[in-house]
Amino acid sequence: MTTMNTPNRQHSLAPLYTAQQIAQRISELAEEIDRDYRGREILMVAVLKGSFLFVADLIRATKTPAVIDFVRLASYGSATQSSGIIELRKDLEMSIKDRDVLVVEDIVDSGLTLESLRTMLLNRQPASLRICTLIDKKAHRVTEVPVDYVGFAMDDGFIVGYGLDLDERYRDLPDICVVQGV
Repeated sequence: MTTMNTPNRQHSLAPLYTAQQIAQRISELAEEIDRDYRGREILMVAVLKGSFLFVADLIRATKTPAVIDFVRLASYGSATQSSGIIELRKDLEMSIKDRDVLVVEDIVDSGLTLESLRTMLLNRQPASLRICTLIDKKAHRVTEVPVDYVGFAMDDGFIVGYGLDLDERYRDLPDICVVQGV
């Protein structure tokens, strides 16, 4: 267990996935994606802010031609549980009509945010729509949303690092850690 106790870090953290484990799993996901999208171009839609490190590593690991765009949705605020109210804060800049779209998300928890995004994107008529998440956390799932590519599955626990945050802190950690006592 690591205790982060600086002005911006005051939580006890237990390592869950190391940077090496994350890199290995991303390499495996890239192979799956390359196999499924062979001969096509992917439009990766990264969900900000949490997925920024994941999508950067994933797009470099895939051999399939890809372009990227970003959306930003909010449902957590500073709380550790979803409010259930989804707000679109940044929309796509590119059209997805008739394109193969791969949504890249950091974590699927309640499923509410991702289901809202999925519905919005399907209404824009992509040729295909698949979802890739680094973490599939099922303990608090409210709605089932189809996830095609899963980095790691877990039941419960609040996690930070590798883009995941707690009140905007800990995104810079190379490992994914469980926050103790949250």
